[in-house]
Amino acid sequence: MAIVKHLSGTQHRIAWLIGMAAFITVGTVAPCFASETGGLNEPPPAMPIRLDTETTLRTTAAIPVTIDLQAGSYKLNRDGEAYFIKGVGGRRHLDIAAKAGANSVRTWSSRGAGDLLDRAMAYGMTVMLGTWLSHDRADYLDPDYKSLKRYEIQQSLDHYKHHPALLMWALGNEINLKGGDTPEAWQFVNELARLIKSKDPHHPVVSVISYRAGTLDNIAKYAPNLDAVGINAYAALSSVRAMVDATAYEGPYIITEWGVDGHWEADRTDWGRPIEPTSAQKADFHLQRYGQNILANRDRCLGSYVFVWGQKQERTPTWYSMFIENLPGIDLPKASCPTVDAMHFNWSGNWPANQAPKVDEMTINGSVAAGGVRFTPGEPLVAQVAAADPENDGLRYVWELMEEPTVLGVGGSFEPRPGSLGNIVDGRFPELNLTAPERTGEYRLYVYVLDEKGHVGTANIPFQVDQPPTQDVATRETLASDS
Repeated sequence: MAIVKHLSGTQHRIAWLIGMAAFITVGTVAPCFASETGGLNEPPPAMPIRLDTETTLRTTAAIPVTIDLQAGSYKLNRDGEAYFIKGVGGRRHLDIAAKAGANSVRTWSSRGAGDLLDRAMAYGMTVMLGTWLSHDRADYLDPDYKSLKRYEIQQSLDHYKHHPALLMWALGNEINLKGGDTPEAWQFVNELARLIKSKDPHHPVVSVISYRAGTLDNIAKYAPNLDAVGINAYAALSSVRAMVDATAYEGPYIITEWGVDGHWEADRTDWGRPIEPTSAQKADFHLQRYGQNILANRDRCLGSYVFVWGQKQERTPTWYSMFIENLPGIDLPKASCPTVDAMHFNWSGNWPANQAPKVDEMTINGSVAAGGVRFTPGEPLVAQVAAADPENDGLRYVWELMEEPTVLGVGGSFEPRPGSLGNIVDGRFPELNLTAPERTGEYRLYVYVLDEKGHVGTANIPFQVDQPPTQDVATRETLASDS
């Protein structure tokens, strides 16, 4: 420690990383955070050195994966057979993913890679193994930072390149979003791709970007060693193919994140809060977009990873979540949402035997969220939800009132879940009587509709609590409306 304390910040990281190589990690799952374009942003990882599996993996032959151009169409092949990616973004619930027909999982960093590769292999799935890269353009001019990343890549190659579940390597996630879309950044990505391919000829190398045409032109110019490009797109998914075709980039692509419209793309209340679709509306998005924007472009699109196969807080705890893992006051390990059923159909062509409840609409005092819902302190409220179960299972209704978040994630950073206000209401009725909070502010009422088979439908309404206008203000508003 007496020596290390005199090192620079970046040298500290290198020294610490080298020190970590002496220890065995157990594959801890990293927290995942979605960016403003939906990406899972993970902090730079400590290298997970899997000494417990190293000997096995070094003596196991890699399963070769290639990308081939056949009759004008790009095809991904694994062990000589066609392999269209039916993937999930998220490390949990792989048993449910495999049962639904998924065949791959994507990571955003190499943290816990050994454990994930082993679990994926147990379910007959593969892994797009990520390496986190900086979004700061200055790092790509920093020799110490680049040395750190070369070391990390070399460690990943040494320990994972022979793993049978490895599908491909992914360099970075949306480095173009916040300043990393520079010649120097893409030249370094190209260098890392060249390094990987010199040590591992059996697995393709990609880089993941946010939806931006100019970035593809930069990749075509500065990163020709990439075998494909991953593109994250939500509402813009329908425009991806036209965008790709209009650029200088001529290779294949993978949709590496997609799902419901992002919160930045959604309709908003007149005080600026995003309006979240119901879980039934989200399922419809997944059904339509998969066929129209992914399967329809198989000549250049090699498959996709749906986001997010788990639960996360970003503006709400339900927006991107395909599972509800934290039901307030409810002793339930997890519940899957209708989007999981939709992907089961997309991947397998069949609906699961039992589906999640369908939540079509929620109102408070007869108003939907788009109506700009406002109340006065202590005003009586009646919330109602229109829900049905495809198999007529009995339904439970869990209601939760929360303040709107004031600490918001930026570019995918951690966003804390606001606490619940008052008691959680758990019952058998699709209606809730309550009063508006006494304190003025912004709130959101949630409903979770549970069946008896581990499934859930969701909806919520943001609302504002304001003091009633004074008599003088009310009189002026009345006169203005009458004039």
